[in-house]
Formats: sequence, structure tokens, C-alpha cells
Amino acid sequence: MHDRSIPPVLVPSAALGDPATRAHDSPRAAALPAIAELFRDHYEFVWRLTGRLGVPAAVVDDAVQDVFVVLHQRRDEFEVRGSVRALLYGITRRIARRYRQRAARHVELVVEPEPAGPCLDEELARRQAAAVVRDALDAMDEDKRMAFVLSDIEGMPMPEVAECLEINLNTAYSRVRVARQLLQKAIARHHARAARRTP
Repeated sequence: MHDRSIPPVLVPSAALGDPATRAHDSPRAAALPAIAELFRDHYEFVWRLTGRLGVPAAVVDDAVQDVFVVLHQRRDEFEVRGSVRALLYGITRRIARRYRQRAARHVELVVEPEPAGPCLDEELARRQAAAVVRDALDAMDEDKRMAFVLSDIEGMPMPEVAECLEINLNTAYSRVRVARQLLQKAIARHHARAARRTP
């Protein structure tokens, strides 16, 4: 999980849906807000989610664009019965799977440059801590990882997490609880190793 500033994205009017295009929307699509509104309100959520679903950083913007294009093109098939974010999660998850499959066929080695300067130790410690959390999340099965991400990183209320993952509320609580325990154990192991290395 790295902190990256979210870049501005220029979206074609066809993807956002201009008034002329929306005039032809089916009556069923009225349950959804306008695409431009959905994009404005949920772009950052979808952008973060694509990365957390394993989409390579170089193509995150493309994946986000695809999510909203699919939503626009197939909006007559969608109906919001609960959370809009749950609907977006479902679309994003399918798009992310497609991008992961493409990436698996074109693997590139990316080496982060070593930090330099007076804050070297602090920067290394920050990277190590981030790596511990990232590795712990990667080691979890997707069910637990996504429950944790939606709850503890995205800050979703648990009923919305359950809706996104299409599970009952007790199962959502259980997955998040187990994920937190696994993360705490990974952090404890990291601290124990660091203590053994300290003279």
C-alpha cells in the first residue's frame, strides 16, 4: 500500500454520459445517478480499489476508466438495491481480474531506488513497515484480504462490506477479525526479527 497522489483523469463525454446520450437511457437505469455524478463521487474509491485488487500501477488509470465505461454502457442492466459502492466493487473486481491476467503474461521487474539523504533510516523503516503490511495482506486469501481492506482501510461500515462481498454480516465480521489477527502476528514476527538483529 503506497501513498500516491491521485492523478487527474480526463474522461470522454461518452464515458460520462452527456445529456444527449442520457436521453436514451432506459427507464430502469433511473435507479442509478448520472454517470458524471458517479464518477465525481466514487472515482477515488475505484482508483484505490483497483490497486488493492492487484492491478499494476502503470495501468490503474486505464482500469478505472474501464470501470466507468462499463457502467455507462451497461447501466440499463444495473439496479442499485443497496450501496452504490457495492455495485462499483463488483464491476471493479471483474475489471481487475482481467488486468491481472494481462499482467501475468507481461511480467516486468520493477526495482525501487534506494532512499538517500539524512532521513535514510526513517525512510527505510517506513518502507519495511509498509512491506510487512503488504506481505501480510498478500499472504491472506482474497476473501479475508478484501474484507479487511474495505473495512479497515476504506472505512466502510460492516453491513456495506458484507454487501460488497455478498456474504452475511457475521461472516464479514469473522473475516475482518481473522485478517486483523494475521496482520498483528506478521507485525509481531517483524518486531521479533528486528529485535534479534539489534546489537
